[in-house]
Amino acid sequence: MRKIIIEPNETGQRLDKFLFRYLNKPPKSLIHKLLRKKSITVNGARAEGSYMLAFNDEVEIFVSQETLKQYEAPPKIYPKGHVDIIFEDEDIILVNKPADLLTQPNEPNADSLIGRLINIYHNAGSKSFAPVAINRLDRNTTGIVICAKNLPAAQRLSKLIHDGLITKTYLAAAHGKVGEISEEIVLNDFISKDKEKNISSVGTNGKSAVTKLFPLFYDSDKDITVLKIILETGRSHQIRAHLKSIGNPLVGDVKYGGHGAKRQLLHAFEVSIPLYEGKTFKAGLPEDMQWIKL
Repeated sequence: MRKIIIEPNETGQRLDKFLFRYLNKPPKSLIHKLLRKKSITVNGARAEGSYMLAFNDEVEIFVSQETLKQYEAPPKIYPKGHVDIIFEDEDIILVNKPADLLTQPNEPNADSLIGRLINIYHNAGSKSFAPVAINRLDRNTTGIVICAKNLPAAQRLSKLIHDGLITKTYLAAAHGKVGEISEEIVLNDFISKDKEKNISSVGTNGKSAVTKLFPLFYDSDKDITVLKIILETGRSHQIRAHLKSIGNPLVGDVKYGGHGAKRQLLHAFEVSIPLYEGKTFKAGLPEDMQWIKL
């Protein structure tokens, strides 16, 4: 038998989903069978899979240790690494992600921003809710990643992102002259992604994508325009694909036609979240973009 006391960051989720994760993704039929036979109880009573967990609920699993071991996940290893925290409270962490770091691991034990956070805030074998990224940045895009420290915060922030209520502002260096200084340029197109090639393109198919460009200054010697960019949607590689489509790829963005830098010069430098009304969070510029004067 295994007894689990529900922690604050595990509340507000369905019992069956919690068990599915806790037992390392056993067959759903097994979870429903155990619930039906009262082999899994909540506070000593039979419970439905749809039951919403509350703080201090006692979940008991009446199965053999052999069965539990069969479905328990091996401890994950999360590499240690520096995390540049911009802001933190009991619900969220805002992190300034460096270049050449994945937001989420793409394979077991790979270095990533989230892996570093989990290493800091949780033991590797913890079954409780771990920090999650609410937005993602490409490996070589720098700047603010919003992370939730508990499930309710993750749900609130995800809804705000979905509803377009979190404003994300980027700084970018693009090839060529883009519009006029202080002009607002709205790119409203459809973007689709080739998952095999991991590249997005603007066309007549795909998902609606709206990108607002604000030219800050043009360097005629380098033929580079520095842009402030605000996303109204969050499609994969949206900024990169949109700038390529107008003939002004990001400096250094080889995949989309850029050159002249070791990476795409794109930085998520500012975010505004309604839950923190009146406060704007900013991420310092990386070393390869500090020539930009704001």
